[in-house]
Amino acid sequence: MIFIFPPLRLNAITKSLLILLLFAFVAAYGQMQERVAILNTLDDSDSISISESAYLTDRLREIATDVLPKSLYGIMTTESIVAFLGSYERMVKECKESSCLAELGRKVSADYVAQGRIRKFGELFSINFELYNTKSGVLVGSFNGNSKDVYGFVAIIDEKAPALFRKLESKDTTTVSVTAVSQAPIVTNIVYDEAKPAKSSHTMVAVALDIAGVVLVSAGLLANANMQNALDRYGKRGQPQSHYNDAWQDVKSSRSARNIRYIAGGVALVSGIGVHIWF
Repeated sequence: MIFIFPPLRLNAITKSLLILLLFAFVAAYGQMQERVAILNTLDDSDSISISESAYLTDRLREIATDVLPKSLYGIMTTESIVAFLGSYERMVKECKESSCLAELGRKVSADYVAQGRIRKFGELFSINFELYNTKSGVLVGSFNGNSKDVYGFVAIIDEKAPALFRKLESKDTTTVSVTAVSQAPIVTNIVYDEAKPAKSSHTMVAVALDIAGVVLVSAGLLANANMQNALDRYGKRGQPQSHYNDAWQDVKSSRSARNIRYIAGGVALVSGIGVHIWF
């Protein structure tokens, strides 16, 4: 059986609604992802170059991208972080001066924020990497490592970062602190707590409203197409009076259905976008 649907004739209002639908789909998909911001690695000891520090940051982002499901997590780029803070210089200043990493994460609209910091430790250099839930301020996890050079830092990151990022997928967040010494036996200290990621239900409510709005407005578009077809029938000449009565009744009922669905869908979409922005 073959179904033939009449072509949709789109006026300016309908085209605007289609654009709104597209925006809703994009917004809903974006809100389904939790944003993870990995800030530039800081070097308090001036032990490595700027390019080496940037490489360590890029390596952490690459691991996070490989480990975390793309449908649930989006790794923020340097450009997107800069867009929130205004300039690259402002980002560097904020990263250096911020006393609370979670607070800085909220400034860039991230759900999770992480940063590595390099310091002098005796004859060695140490790297400390921390991952925070920005909404609750809870430390999700961290790892520490000592090395004589930047190559040791890369080895520590490659070994320890994947396990830390995988913690975001677990329901119960356990803080893990790992100490590793390059080219030496690894000493691991694990500290457990009962902190859980504060994943809000507001996102799911907003997405549900978005979907409801899309469905209702789509139904309105179909009713609008039915109304256009009824107008075509009404415009045909030389038909019995009953034909005009039936066609006009179809015009009125389709127009009423279209308006109701447009209004209900618009309210749902606006409500969903409001929840996205407010929460």
